[in-house]
Amino acid sequence: MTASLSAALLWLLLAGAGVTALFASASARLNEAFGTDARILHRVLSQRMEQQEAVLNAAHALASQGVDEAALTTALTTLRRQYPQVVAAQRCSSGGCRTLGPADVPLPSLPAVTAPRAAVRWPAGGGPLYALSRGSVRVWVDARRLTDRLVEGSAPLAFTVIRPDTGAVLVSRATPPGAALRTFRVQKVLGTDLQAFPLEVTRAAPWRAWPWLGAAVWTVLTGGLTALITGLLRSRRAAQRALLDERALAAGVVQAATEAIVAVDDQHRVTLANPAARVALAHPLTPGTDLRAVTTFRATLSPAPFDADAFWNNGDPTPLPDGLTLVQGAQVMPVEGSLAPLRGARGEPRGRVLILREVGALHRRMLEQLEAGERRVREHQETLAHVSRLSTLSEMGAGLAHELNQPLTAIVSYSQAAARLLDEPEPDLGRVRHAVNASVHQAGRAAQIITRLREWVRRAPSQVRATDLVQAAQNVLTLCHADLRRLDIRVVIHVPPVASVQADPVHLEQIILNLLRNAIDALERTPDAQVTLVVESEGGEWTLTVRDNGPGVAPEVLGRLFTPFTTSKDGGLGLGLSLSQTLAQGMGGDLHGANTTTGAAFQLRIPRAEPQPAGAGAAHPGGHP
Repeated sequence: MTASLSAALLWLLLAGAGVTALFASASARLNEAFGTDARILHRVLSQRMEQQEAVLNAAHALASQGVDEAALTTALTTLRRQYPQVVAAQRCSSGGCRTLGPADVPLPSLPAVTAPRAAVRWPAGGGPLYALSRGSVRVWVDARRLTDRLVEGSAPLAFTVIRPDTGAVLVSRATPPGAALRTFRVQKVLGTDLQAFPLEVTRAAPWRAWPWLGAAVWTVLTGGLTALITGLLRSRRAAQRALLDERALAAGVVQAATEAIVAVDDQHRVTLANPAARVALAHPLTPGTDLRAVTTFRATLSPAPFDADAFWNNGDPTPLPDGLTLVQGAQVMPVEGSLAPLRGARGEPRGRVLILREVGALHRRMLEQLEAGERRVREHQETLAHVSRLSTLSEMGAGLAHELNQPLTAIVSYSQAAARLLDEPEPDLGRVRHAVNASVHQAGRAAQIITRLREWVRRAPSQVRATDLVQAAQNVLTLCHADLRRLDIRVVIHVPPVASVQADPVHLEQIILNLLRNAIDALERTPDAQVTLVVESEGGEWTLTVRDNGPGVAPEVLGRLFTPFTTSKDGGLGLGLSLSQTLAQGMGGDLHGANTTTGAAFQLRIPRAEPQPAGAGAAHPGGHP
């Protein structure tokens, strides 16, 4: 799991937990307020149900005591003024029911029933009106008035009173319009035995009631905190990796160094030694070894002896004197080096480090490598020039006749013209002299072509074998380095570490040299000149592209690029590209060229080298393993 993904998951976890906690707290708070309001509503409605029953019981008591109808009407009318949900009162007998006093609403038809116990009577057809009857009296209740003076105060609440016998809605107050994130709901039964009506109360919590701002602030804060923590952890890990890399690199450099490197503490005891030091001092140099006891220096070019105590105890960087030798038993080895103090991260002394290198062997190796490099460069140049002459010879046969045909035809024409002029009675010697001079010029041109041809070919070509295309390109760049610097041509290289191809290494370098020389010639008068070399893999082949930002190939030459004796250079034979294409095809590859939007580009394709079977030995010159 990447660090970025881990940070994102941590942020989502923190933000989600915080937002969930905020919304859970808001939900609990809203639910608690809803529960309180629902209980209040339930209590108020239950009290009004009890008031209706109280009116019924009072009317029954008066009727049972024989109060006359006028007095009963007066008493009920007075009670009804206190309870607006009681809209009418009646006294019933076997002959029917009579309304006591005026009714607030039209009363539906309901058969007369007398019973000693109180009961709820429902008229046919439903509706919000129902009757509470006991004995000979009954009171009518309008359920719609149960909620009078409650609607405004309970506006956020929606409630429904349900008729218990049929489940029909007796009275309902809807939720105010508007989108809601959550709706709270509770079901209760009104608290009287006679009117135990189901009550359902709901409240829609609107979007504005939820802590969106707090959630957004928390999300932003946790995002910033996560980014800060992640950045600190990433910086710490990067610093730790950098420190470990530096330590590993320093240790690798010390171990790989050809100079002898030995680190010691303040008591000159070995703490670190590389392999070169163990070889130079002919000692294992295990940690704790006293370096002074196993290292003996002797002065050879100084009149004064070497002061070992002053050297080992000097607290400043101290170079070894010139001409100093390291004694190894019966042998001595000229060395140079220094002893320098070793300090910690805060500048505290941590010991010393001794560096030694053999002087004589180093100088000899440098001279040998310099001579060998110069010799290889000379051999490269000679070999490439020779192979160029050799390989071009096969291409010259076809073009030679065409190239020599022009001067020879001109010689014949001029000679015949001179002969005709001399046969005239009065020859025009000026015209004769011109024809003769032209013949001489054309003969010299033919001779020059033949002279150039005679300078080609001395040795046989090499054999095709596995060759590194990248190394061949690097070799050619080395040969052309002087011209590239002289003309201030920038070289851009895009190559893999190795591109093994099946090719003749000399022919391969000859092709690359010819392409690079052509690019250099094209860029001779180009500002900000640049040559780009790209080596890429394409299927079973490697391709080398040489691209320049010069003027490109002339249109009249472009279609005949690889035809012998085709050239746009002054004094050129026009055989280089033809030879290069023939060499490439002879190695199983090909050579193509074309103009680009910024110059010209030539692409060389060479087959990949087949992997050598396991256990097979490499071929050597002469056929010997």
